[in-house]
Amino acid sequence: MASKSVKLSERLLKKASKDARAQMRSTPMQIEFYYNLASLAEQYEDLPISMIKSLMVSTKEDADIEFVLKK
Repeated sequence: MASKSVKLSERLLKKASKDARAQMRSTPMQIEFYYNLASLAEQYEDLPISMIKSLMVSTKEDADIEFVLKK
């Protein structure tokens, strides 16, 4: 995985870090999760966020449902 330094607000980092601990993720993984969730929410605006989250999890578990993040 490639890495790159980016500038983020202290407020965003604190919130992402707090949420990451609650979800048992690292802060970078939490920010990546938020990015993917937001991208999918924009692509599939007719679906509720809860369904998008469920599909994201099921995709990681090699479920039968194909749910692709368009780049």
